[in-house]
Amino acid sequence: MCLSSLSLKISRCFTSTNPVVASSTFSALSSTDLTQTPTLSLSLTMDRKRFTAGTTYVAWVKTNRTQREECLSRLEFTIDDIVKPLPPAKVSGEPLQHDPKAIGIWWKNPTNLDQLINLQFELQFRAAGNLDWTKISHDEIGIHVTNYELEDLQPFTLYEFRVKCAREQETNRRLWSDWSAVARVRTWEDTPVGFLDLWFVEQLTTLGGLKSIMVIWKPLEEHQARGIIQRYSVNYLDGEMMKNTSTDICCNISLPRSTSLVNVTAHNSIGATQPAKLNLIPDHPAPFNVTVYSANRSVLVSWEPPANTTPDGFVVEWNRMNSQYVPDWKKISAATAYVTWIDGVLYPLLPYKISVYAQYQGGLGGPVSTLVYAEEGVPLAGPAILILNMSHSGVTLQWKMLPLEKRQGFVRYYTLYYVKKPGGDDKHKALDISYTVDRYTLLNLEPDSSYRIWMTASTIVGEGERGPHINFKTQGSQILFWMAAVLLSCSVLVGLIGLLFCTYCEQRIQSCGAFYLPEWCCQKIPDPRNSRVTGHSPKDNYIPNQPYLLDEPVPAAVEEIENENFEAPSINRNNSILETDREPSMEDQHCTTIKTPESQTPSPGVEKPPEASRFLGESHVDQTPSSTRLLGGGAPFISGYEKHFMPSEEELLNNEWLLEN
Repeated sequence: MCLSSLSLKISRCFTSTNPVVASSTFSALSSTDLTQTPTLSLSLTMDRKRFTAGTTYVAWVKTNRTQREECLSRLEFTIDDIVKPLPPAKVSGEPLQHDPKAIGIWWKNPTNLDQLINLQFELQFRAAGNLDWTKISHDEIGIHVTNYELEDLQPFTLYEFRVKCAREQETNRRLWSDWSAVARVRTWEDTPVGFLDLWFVEQLTTLGGLKSIMVIWKPLEEHQARGIIQRYSVNYLDGEMMKNTSTDICCNISLPRSTSLVNVTAHNSIGATQPAKLNLIPDHPAPFNVTVYSANRSVLVSWEPPANTTPDGFVVEWNRMNSQYVPDWKKISAATAYVTWIDGVLYPLLPYKISVYAQYQGGLGGPVSTLVYAEEGVPLAGPAILILNMSHSGVTLQWKMLPLEKRQGFVRYYTLYYVKKPGGDDKHKALDISYTVDRYTLLNLEPDSSYRIWMTASTIVGEGERGPHINFKTQGSQILFWMAAVLLSCSVLVGLIGLLFCTYCEQRIQSCGAFYLPEWCCQKIPDPRNSRVTGHSPKDNYIPNQPYLLDEPVPAAVEEIENENFEAPSINRNNSILETDREPSMEDQHCTTIKTPESQTPSPGVEKPPEASRFLGESHVDQTPSSTRLLGGGAPFISGYEKHFMPSEEELLNNEWLLEN
């Protein structure tokens, strides 16, 4: 590569407070012509066209200092030697079979220089992904060497490297080529090192009961895996029995809920890691006073260790709420009681559940959990309102809490808005309600009026969007209706009480009158108009010269017929009426004969009247109780009206006794 200009650099080998004027002078070695160029800088650039190939030139620098010229060192050069080489060609590398930590690198000389010219090389390398290069100097590589071995590298790691070259000449005339293209090569696999980072998740059934646990782990870092992990072997203690299984899936496995101890080992083609252990026995002392502080999308979680015991360490678990993602976790040493997540670990506006465990050699303590937002925003919607009850002056409302995905922060309070006559000029009114309640009774509304109502939710950032609104109309006033109902009820009640009182008084008066007055004064006398005698025609049974019972009663002579078997019926002395109203028996047919005073025997041609029953209160079987019959024909007919005025059997017996005495 030919240069279009030459540059001479002057090194200041003295110090002075005065300006120094330097002049650069050069000439051909075999010529007396001098070319002088004054300058105040420490370098000088000249056009290459002023020089001739194959000619040797001499250059020196003079300085004007304190009226005395000083000549610096002289430099001889030819433009044929001032050539910048091309980068080395065909740079490549490959891992060494005998050493998984070494790489061999090869290259060839640039094509624009004679292959016999001695060249010097420099090498740079780095692991893929790193920004800084590691330099191998030309002194370490040597002169005219086109290969090099890199040692003490990481197994199964991708490395990048590049090479540059320069002519082996004096230092002040060396020109280095550009870097070659970057080549890449990976070292061989080696036995993995370290331990897997184990944790667990409880798996739930659809019914909400514990079904199994999922043991999860993080993939090994590349420098730990030292190769491709082909499978994982799992040993676990299920009850009293130690079992083992394996999986080629990274990075979880489901185990029975009764599992208490788990060991997991990672395998590659060369070897395996040491087994990582996780003891799942619960009920050990847990940390307390877990606090969370978030600002600028960073989160700080702190806690206090358990009292009177020292755990082996702590595990901080975080999981996005209402998501199917497997939770992430971080293990903290026992000497540390906090953890910080910077921006990018927790996404803003999303809720995360933070849980802190204490980890012991014999099991776990905790968790102690809390909710956190890396950054809060305003809610995306307001609560939906339902009407539970309504009256003429109030309404009871209920609402559900906002879903977590719509909150975008911690809800501090709700705001209830309502306006009368939607669409009118009335301004809406607002009420702030605590976020801990889910119902509210809105009072002091006007009867028979239309209202529109809606709600919003607010976080520390501000108020969110409106929720769905509802329209309703309060009931009309019912004061007059209830007053009329109360008055009517009172009137009915007073009337009933008065009626009951009058009935009671009447009964008391009758009872008192029956005690002090004669019996007939307190009896109810039947109405003659209700008697059926007037409706019975005696024409069919008319007997000449025979009086009828419809006339005034004729005193009758009572003839007693002795009967040893006669037994007087029981008499109710209160009403003077026989208790028995049964059909006469054969023994009861002994009766007294009622004789008229005119004749003891019936007149010729006149039918003998029937004998009257001794028991005047009784009726024959064929008699109708509600009718009265004539004595002149057929069976006698006695109505209740006549029966009332007839003497009782007791009175007849008393009269007979008086006559005999």
